[in-house]
Amino acid sequence: MNLKLIKYGKLTFKRASLLLIVFSASISVAQNQEGKSDIHKYFDGFHVGLSFGSQNIFGGAFIDNLDVLGQKSGFVIELSSGYRMQLLNDRLLVGAELQFGITDGGLTQTDSRNQLDIEYENNSQFGYGINLGLVLGKKKNILVYTYGSITKRNFDITILDTFGASFNQEDGQRFLRYGMGLETPVYKKFNIKAAVGRVSNDYDEEINMDVDDKFDFILGLVYQF
Repeated sequence: MNLKLIKYGKLTFKRASLLLIVFSASISVAQNQEGKSDIHKYFDGFHVGLSFGSQNIFGGAFIDNLDVLGQKSGFVIELSSGYRMQLLNDRLLVGAELQFGITDGGLTQTDSRNQLDIEYENNSQFGYGINLGLVLGKKKNILVYTYGSITKRNFDITILDTFGASFNQEDGQRFLRYGMGLETPVYKKFNIKAAVGRVSNDYDEEINMDVDDKFDFILGLVYQF
């Protein structure tokens, strides 16, 4: 199954991430030369995070020139690590992040044309992305941000016919996740965050159904170094 990314897709995010890091580093050097603010930066520097929530999970099996899809909202635990910088009087945030997720990615579907039962198995995902946000509040302790990340999932597929015979396939996906979130400190260097997002996808092949626009819902804890 081939999934097309929205315009600029995978290559754009790689380039954007590098440009953001270079841009942020150059501004940081300029700020250091002018002197730093005494206000604590709650979202600046390296960070690690742990989050959990519901994500839109879908996989496909290619059978007789038809991409037979299965879909659900599945539980995901995600580890993340990245670097962020507060710029322009600490009110603008830019950053890049890597993510690794453990998923409840098992799906089932029936191909009624051929009387086949299909099982899609997935238990992990990997992603990388960028963040852009505004830091609000008198103490600059409220972050409102947008995110975009390229996520990859692999599925092991088992196809069963009515006679008990089976055969296997593999399905690899890359797609864009995007959304908005809110983050604020709760204890020392620990922040809490919440986000809601969507998935952008498109298909080259004929499919048995349109992928529903299910929302991603995420809650998490961030440790800011």
